[in-house]
Amino acid sequence: MRRKQMLLLLVAILFGVVTDAGSSLAEDAWVASPFNAKSGDWPHWRGPEMNGISREKGLPDSWDPDSGENVIWESKELASRSTPITMNGKLYLLVRDNPGTEHEGEKVVCADAATGKTLWENSFNVFLSDVPDTRVAWSCVTGDTETGDVFALGVCGLFQCIDGQTGKTKWSHSLSEEFGLLSTYGGRTNVPTIHDDVVIISSIIIGWGEYAKPQHRFLALDKRNGQPVWFNGTRPLPDDTTYSSPVLTAVNGMPLMVFGSGDGGIHAFQPSTGLPVWKYDISDRGINTTAVIAGNVVVSGHSEENVDSNEMGALFALKLDGKGDLRTSGGELWRNYEQMVGKSSPLVIDDRIYAIEDKGTLLVIDLKTGATIAKEKVGTQGRSSPVYADGKIYCCEANGRWFIFKITEEGLEQTHRLRLPAEVSASPIISNGRLYLTTAESMYCIGKKDAKPQFEPRPEAPKVAATGDGDKPAHIQVVPCESILRGGVEGQSQRHIVRLYNANGRFLRSCKPGEVEFSMTGPGTIDAAGKYSTPNENEHGAVIVTAKVGDLSNTARIRVIPDFPWTFDFSDGEVPVTWVGARYRHIAIDFDLYKKLETQSEVLSRLYVYLRSEFVNFSPKRVFDNTTPAQRWSNFLLFANLLESVKTLDDAKATIDPMFTVLKAEGVLAEWSWEVLEGGQIRLTVQRGEDKVKGNGVMAKITTIPKGARSQGSMGRTNFSNYTIQADIYSAIRDGKMGDAGVIGQRYRLDLMGAAQELKLISWISHESKFKAIPFEWKPNTWYTTKLNASVKEVKEEKEVDGKKTTVTKKIAVLQGKVWPRGTDEPEGWTITWEDEPGNDIGSPGLFGNAKDAEVFFDNVKVTQN
Repeated sequence: MRRKQMLLLLVAILFGVVTDAGSSLAEDAWVASPFNAKSGDWPHWRGPEMNGISREKGLPDSWDPDSGENVIWESKELASRSTPITMNGKLYLLVRDNPGTEHEGEKVVCADAATGKTLWENSFNVFLSDVPDTRVAWSCVTGDTETGDVFALGVCGLFQCIDGQTGKTKWSHSLSEEFGLLSTYGGRTNVPTIHDDVVIISSIIIGWGEYAKPQHRFLALDKRNGQPVWFNGTRPLPDDTTYSSPVLTAVNGMPLMVFGSGDGGIHAFQPSTGLPVWKYDISDRGINTTAVIAGNVVVSGHSEENVDSNEMGALFALKLDGKGDLRTSGGELWRNYEQMVGKSSPLVIDDRIYAIEDKGTLLVIDLKTGATIAKEKVGTQGRSSPVYADGKIYCCEANGRWFIFKITEEGLEQTHRLRLPAEVSASPIISNGRLYLTTAESMYCIGKKDAKPQFEPRPEAPKVAATGDGDKPAHIQVVPCESILRGGVEGQSQRHIVRLYNANGRFLRSCKPGEVEFSMTGPGTIDAAGKYSTPNENEHGAVIVTAKVGDLSNTARIRVIPDFPWTFDFSDGEVPVTWVGARYRHIAIDFDLYKKLETQSEVLSRLYVYLRSEFVNFSPKRVFDNTTPAQRWSNFLLFANLLESVKTLDDAKATIDPMFTVLKAEGVLAEWSWEVLEGGQIRLTVQRGEDKVKGNGVMAKITTIPKGARSQGSMGRTNFSNYTIQADIYSAIRDGKMGDAGVIGQRYRLDLMGAAQELKLISWISHESKFKAIPFEWKPNTWYTTKLNASVKEVKEEKEVDGKKTTVTKKIAVLQGKVWPRGTDEPEGWTITWEDEPGNDIGSPGLFGNAKDAEVFFDNVKVTQN
């Protein structure tokens, strides 16, 4: 069956036929996952069993990088913070490319696992990211045991399927531009997980439409062609980005993936459908620890405050076969408060847990009871995860302290230790009789040079129930679930496939023609076979396709993005729905009304922006009080600069009622009311008025969006190149401070910097040399027109590769920017220019704003082809 699927896919590629290769999940359990790895391979950063355990024997009991004892090879080129994988005799990992130079980026490297010799490199730029260079290569490569392909997520959100033999990219997605992946200074980047026909990746997503609010979302892509299959997440508005990896397993025949989330919970989803099975809320902050599964027990930890206690951190055990909310349904087996296992993934060997705390204590815990058996100090920073083989635990803490422990009845016996002269973030791995350890300065291959690998059989993978003809469909899946299509006279079409799954999340079959009832909202048309066609008009549009089979239904989403030229003036009072990362973090306002109110009172104008944001982003009725940790009443007063002057209800009425009367007259409010709660607390309830944009509509970025006052968004497809983006930009001033704002073209930003009074061209935001900046006086409360022209030039040069001269084509990005007061003549010359090599040659247009200190506004956005 698998061969038939691949042949169908090949036919589709060669002849342009849209077909559904389907899935063999009804026939074979775990068609592709780390569980299928052949002996000696380590295709996932936590190994073939996804638990840090190797079944190899005869590994070295000691090694010494100085004397060379049991060091097979050392490679400076393979230094990284990423944990490597091995597959088919090759080693794969993410590393920095050209570190410390103006040409720096990121790359996937493939090396001969036996010799360390580099076989190929796949290099790519880091763009539109706050990640510092020292945190590049945070994620880990994952190998597909079925196809030999490898999957890698770069720190900027570039996700690739790479041919494991040649290093050529088969398909890729810019997850930040297409879906809204958040790439932050912290560098936390997730690791891909492969389950049968899909590869699953996750991030905090600030997307478009109903996905505009931040949420930790998982995106499952067809590993063969990159088509989105399902897209689902946990609780909206999480506090953190995280890097906990999903772990695959099965319970009662149902495949599961278990993971820690940015919302502070441990969750179990069906990996083929994305449907949630259970959750366990443990913290208000994100969970970084990758869980480990032992039989029917899930073990994980965290090092933040607990939701039900002010104690910090916990190691805990859960029932794998739980349902719903494990905290209320008896799914928690035990929890040890103040055991700070917040980064390193535990090991479970027999009936004991071995877990490294953040401050470097290795705990030995009874799996059944949670009782502490022993403790060993292994350093001061527990970051990487231990591995186990042949009765020994191998671990290394962040400051380079390496240990080998033998497991004993009493706990642990230290048999070897040394100190490495480098930081260690990566976890050790075990493959074909060798240990591999990656540090910030080298990679070490550790083993006995003449030893032959010895293997004990691996335990059977968790059993997945077979499907049968009598299985009742419980879920339908519409594929692709997300699309970006070109609109206009040269528009595109997309056929949608509908698949049926049983209650266990197992594939049953694809629907036949005429079996599905399709409908849609938005521009364009859809036929009875599910083929959607974009409209002929040059319009941006959001489309929702609904597929119905009997009583089951599901949807797919489409963004229709025409070719240039584009013009956006916000006169309809809306932020375009198709923009990624824009709604929720921005609102459209009536700028004429804003300025009119400002002449009466700055507080009045700010209240208009604040209340409109509340109404647009949440609901037309808003309640402000301090009965929850959100402290909404205090935040309301803080934004309006009334925190010191309003203490009582009489103060509130005397100060706020007159301003609300004005806002009601302008249609912003319909009504409001006051209450005094128990303890004298004040509650304010406001109801939205007509609130129409009647004057000059503009897009505002305000200071009140939690963790979103500084952000960027993208407007369209990622294949645009050689174009010009222009926008009018305005910054208010608050307490003597301005905001920052800019335009994005071809993965470069032209930023007006309020505090620095600079004009800056940049792509990798936090890099110390990949930018161009000049002084620029930017006045507050003044509109400026900003224009960025991005293009690419190709330069050919001769290079010597493997002793042979060859011609190489370099792509250099040419960036030209200018800024001038709106309403004055455009200057002939460019204000700032910069050439970047290697250059970004494609990318979506977009906007950037930083309203942490003061609101920024955008108007008259235009994009044209050069």
